[in-house]
Amino acid sequence: MALSISSFVLRRAVRVLVVLASVLALTFLIFHVLKPELFHDPRPMAVQLWAFLKGVFLHFDLGRSWTQGHRRVSSMVLDGLPADLSLFAGGIVLGTAGGVACGAVCGLRPRSLVSRALEGVATVAICAPVYWVGLMAIFLFAPDIGSLPIPFVGGQGVYQPLTKDPLHWLQGLVLPWIVLAAPLWGMCLRMMRISIGEALEQDFMRTAAGKGLRPRTILRRHAVPAGAAPAISLAGVQSVMVVSNALLLERVFNIPGILRMTTESMGSVEGHGTVDYPLLIGIVLVGTLLIVAANLAADTVQAWLDPRVRT
Repeated sequence: MALSISSFVLRRAVRVLVVLASVLALTFLIFHVLKPELFHDPRPMAVQLWAFLKGVFLHFDLGRSWTQGHRRVSSMVLDGLPADLSLFAGGIVLGTAGGVACGAVCGLRPRSLVSRALEGVATVAICAPVYWVGLMAIFLFAPDIGSLPIPFVGGQGVYQPLTKDPLHWLQGLVLPWIVLAAPLWGMCLRMMRISIGEALEQDFMRTAAGKGLRPRTILRRHAVPAGAAPAISLAGVQSVMVVSNALLLERVFNIPGILRMTTESMGSVEGHGTVDYPLLIGIVLVGTLLIVAANLAADTVQAWLDPRVRT
């Protein structure tokens, strides 16, 4: 029996909390086993783990950074999360929506010149390293150093919080969104092209045509939703890749998110060699939260398109 959308989302939300707690617990155990010299707590491991999870989920206490002036990591997370979320959400939405739209074009007219051009661009978008693409985008289109500057597009350091300056917020994210969305766009395009081609061959398509529905109506109501579901599911799976690329692009475009501090947390900057465990836990928390939120959104949209998913 299919669940309602609200019941489906609630059930998935419970799984999100379980996944989040599991990832944090696993990170805690890995570091306590592999790097015991970083910790000086004589209590049993189970007691430490319970205290850690209770502190995170009940009090949002992640400790103080060991390398960033003993700042509270929870404050650093709250300061950087809006930038992380802005970059990540824009990249996911742009890549998925653009890939589904262009994939529908390729699936409906596979031999057209436009379709072949889009598939060629998709191949490049999937294969090109995102860090290199980001640098090339700055060198080409940034208004201060670009060879082909675009007036509205911002370069490095332009980002401002949405609540402070909406225009600079948008300017600072246009290029990062495009670069971050590119690989996901290429993957969703390919998936949509394949799935919509398969959907057009299904029996329910012939049944709909036999009932006298217009071809445009059949495409809009049946073919596109059936083809979009696998592409949207793929976007959720590839959210891990998007988070990995986001932490690189935050450095390239100087976006003040918490993900950009991954190298500092691992002791890879200025040769200090100290693993900033509390900061790393904060970064793991944000990264995991973005990934599970993207998967929850993808599952919800997929369940809306295909009620069979709600069972």
